[in-house]
Amino acid sequence: MKLAADIGGTFTDVVMLDQSGIRGWKTPSTTRNPDHAVTKTIKALQDITYFSHGSTIATNALLERKGPNLAFVTTEGCKDLLYIGRQTRPRLYDFNCARPSPLAPRHMCFEIRERLAPDGTVVVPLEQAAIDVLVDHVIEAGAEAVAVCLLFSFKNPAHEIRITEALLRRGLPVSRSSEVIPEFREFERACTTTINAFVQPTVDRYIRKVRQALQEHGGPDDYFIMKSGGGVAASHEVHPVELLLSGPAGGVAGGLLLGRIAGMKNLVTFDMGGTSADFSAIVDNKPLRTEESEIGGLPIRIPTLDIVTIGAGGGSIVWMDEGGALRVGPHSAGADPGPVCYGRGGMLPTVTDANLLAGLLAPGPFPGCRMGLDMKKAEAVFETLSQDTGLPAETLILGVRSVVNANMLRGIRKATVEKGIDVRDSALLAFGGAGPLHGADLAKELGIKKVLVPPMAGMFSALGILFSDVRMDYGQTLLAPWNATTDKTVGRMFHRFQQKAVTAITRQGLDARQAVFSRVLDVRYAGQSFHLPVVYARRVDMAKQFQQAFKNRYGYAMDDGYPIEIVAVRLSAVLEGEKTGLATVAAKNTSSPVSRRNILLCSGLQTAPVFTRTQLWKTFEAKGPVIIEDQGCTVFVPPECTVFLEQNGCLRIAVE
Repeated sequence: MKLAADIGGTFTDVVMLDQSGIRGWKTPSTTRNPDHAVTKTIKALQDITYFSHGSTIATNALLERKGPNLAFVTTEGCKDLLYIGRQTRPRLYDFNCARPSPLAPRHMCFEIRERLAPDGTVVVPLEQAAIDVLVDHVIEAGAEAVAVCLLFSFKNPAHEIRITEALLRRGLPVSRSSEVIPEFREFERACTTTINAFVQPTVDRYIRKVRQALQEHGGPDDYFIMKSGGGVAASHEVHPVELLLSGPAGGVAGGLLLGRIAGMKNLVTFDMGGTSADFSAIVDNKPLRTEESEIGGLPIRIPTLDIVTIGAGGGSIVWMDEGGALRVGPHSAGADPGPVCYGRGGMLPTVTDANLLAGLLAPGPFPGCRMGLDMKKAEAVFETLSQDTGLPAETLILGVRSVVNANMLRGIRKATVEKGIDVRDSALLAFGGAGPLHGADLAKELGIKKVLVPPMAGMFSALGILFSDVRMDYGQTLLAPWNATTDKTVGRMFHRFQQKAVTAITRQGLDARQAVFSRVLDVRYAGQSFHLPVVYARRVDMAKQFQQAFKNRYGYAMDDGYPIEIVAVRLSAVLEGEKTGLATVAAKNTSSPVSRRNILLCSGLQTAPVFTRTQLWKTFEAKGPVIIEDQGCTVFVPPECTVFLEQNGCLRIAVE
């Protein structure tokens, strides 16, 4: 039995593969004790042989600022590094805007006398007496975790290692920048290291609880966790900061799986759950990646999938701003109490309540979940909102859908169009509990002609996690001009990374001989601030490769002979996960709709047939408006659209 779980803000999705096939279900997330939803599932099952997991535990700890009393240690003279930051600010022309506060308070920032040159040679040696004094001061200040980030330690980690060992001997958990992120840009490296240190105690406790539940109920000794950069790794091989986009990365992994099965090279992934909506792109069967991102206003510099997340989900709260404009989100009702129609104490109107009143969701038991939807409670809260605003309830219901769609359109454009991707050449892959309800409407606005809704769309991120590749990433800053000497240095670095990857893969009980290694150089013209990734190969002119990559991106290139600089060296080791087909079409004979419902559209009330997805037949085709109820989600096909059932089990909506 293989099991995967993906914790969201509202629901925890579970997918299981055994001899009888693939099946999945949803259970409400336990926000106060995030591990309970997962451990409860583990305890209810027997004979689990493999478990993989995506979690928002690190993200929530960071956004809610729930962590230890954190100390920051750096080189003498750089004590205020976290507070000085960069010259960028959240709103360029707003003189009153404020940056998010660093995770380490100013009185918890410490400096120590030592200095390395940019090439890693020692300029000011580190004295043991200085280390002893520093450790005493850190402990006296009440530190519960420590982040160590010295200047140029990515070139020479010796000083950081000595400080780390001294702190560990005194029982303090330590995050060392030369281990977490051995790369240049001091501010981003310092922020990433402090984030790792801040979320580490919370993540470690969570991982231990899940591992203990597995071991106590006959499961494996360890399990795999989805990383922000895509792919899974054994829980003991992952840095906590690598889990910040753990859940959304599972949806992209599922998109890659579906792309291979459906023969689709270009996909825009759209995952709308109860709390947030996540967007990314797959171009030529490859996901977009980045080394720089931002969480809660704080910069993160680790390899991640390029995912845009906004506060737009089924639980997003509806409200009126001071100017009388209708707003949706970013605050969410979450899992507890949830939308009003869940009947669990929610008092504020949400997107799910609006979709229920519009007739797009069925009252009663929610498909694929034991929770019911209460129409009367949703009606009551929108009637109250109508009285407060003086607007008809029908206008508010349509307005909620319009506003949340507008919010998500901005998110999709940020993830695609602003990165030079023409979405009209892509298919929109809609999944999550609420994604298939809004996917076709978004595609209309974007000029996308095809929407795909995969089997098990409501649990699709968990499905992606279950079949994800095992992936290990290594990188280090080099900062050297490209020449024959640098080529030899690059070769030695790749060899060292590959040895580390083989060791890590073997520790996870896997066969390193099956690993596929990818080698990439970050390259730029000398004097530039930013770089481009270029695939490395021996006996290949990397200067010409970079020139071509630069021209493809920007439309021009500098003259041959212009100096080129290698910024960083990166290696990825990938072991392909189990490949499987999606759920096939079971029914052969046509069947009538299970019911018909009146739905509220901008054009007025219309009657839509309602089908159950498991009863669809091989030649199924229907003109919108149509509603298809699936396990864990509902699919809405608007007017002027046609829905087809593909042989691989996907629903394809053709958008006119």
